[in-house]
Amino acid sequence: MKITITVENPTPEALEKLLALATMPAAVVTAEPDDRWTPKQARSYYDRLPPRAQQILLQVVHGEGECAAEELKANGRSLRGSTGAFRRVLSEGKRTGLWPDALPVPLVSHIVGGQLKKLEMPGRGTGHYALTAFEDGLCDLRTGG
Repeated sequence: MKITITVENPTPEALEKLLALATMPAAVVTAEPDDRWTPKQARSYYDRLPPRAQQILLQVVHGEGECAAEELKANGRSLRGSTGAFRRVLSEGKRTGLWPDALPVPLVSHIVGGQLKKLEMPGRGTGHYALTAFEDGLCDLRTGG
């Protein structure tokens, strides 16, 4: 039997009681922080993005977590309006309860002198780096990439 319990912002007392359940024979307890992307969330997020934002996200994932703006604009493709979708879709998912409120935006823009220079996944070298979750969640889309 497998039981999954989700507790948002547990009190110390509630957490203590839940952990006591873990002492039952053959109990296995795993905890997933709600501020980290999972492959399932990454795929769900990707599926809700508009097509151009999906292309951009795939280019960033293929670029190992970053992609220069000039590369994203190759072949005359505009970025106008595309990058705003990353925050908008995340906010909509949080508002509808699809994703936890602590989940960070997976792509950030680097602007220098008023010009977009690159998009990247924040948190490289930390536990909050989302690249692996997106690589795993989008692996079926990247085969030819």
